[in-house]
Amino acid sequence: MDKLKKSPAELLKKVQIELVEKECLNRVFEWLSSQDPKKAEDEDDEDSKKKEDLKKKITLNDLTRALRKMGCAPTKSEIKNMIWEVDDDLDEMISEEEFLTIYKRCISDETGLEPRKFFNLVQFLMYDKDFRGRVTVEETLQILFVRHGREQLDTEIEAIFGVDERQQDEEEKEITYQEYVEKVNERALNEQKRLLDDKRKGKLKGLQKED
Repeated sequence: MDKLKKSPAELLKKVQIELVEKECLNRVFEWLSSQDPKKAEDEDDEDSKKKEDLKKKITLNDLTRALRKMGCAPTKSEIKNMIWEVDDDLDEMISEEEFLTIYKRCISDETGLEPRKFFNLVQFLMYDKDFRGRVTVEETLQILFVRHGREQLDTEIEAIFGVDERQQDEEEKEITYQEYVEKVNERALNEQKRLLDDKRKGKLKGLQKED
């Protein structure tokens, strides 16, 4: 009953972000919001405040350039949709507050219905400390451990990298951003199917009891 009385904003305040996560999120936000080189250009006094405000937000140009560095070729429409997922104030940009809010929403979402395209990018970049568009098993361990604990660590690694953590040449396995997105989308789809199956089974049991 307590949950029903609280607004989504109040519930989000209770979602804890660990220090390690916060440091990674700060690094990712700073990188994403600095991709558009025009933000660094000299400006006159009239535009200075506007430029300073832009530097504190992730714009369409920032996100486009970031995704290209990840090996993607997104359309303008795709980028706008990613921003729309996060853009609570409808200014077509992502502020730091909105950035942190979508992160909290997704890590606390138990329904699987929260839009995750932008979150998936952020999560990958939290692993990818050098922003090179590829991550190894080792690079994911710290965040996965903090988020899921030791008991779920192996399950989470397998969900991202598969059963084998090493390649045939014994090099540590690594995946690209695009491969990562395919993995998490496949997992989300399977989870939705499982939830639907559980719901159907629950209804069938209810009908059987009535009979």
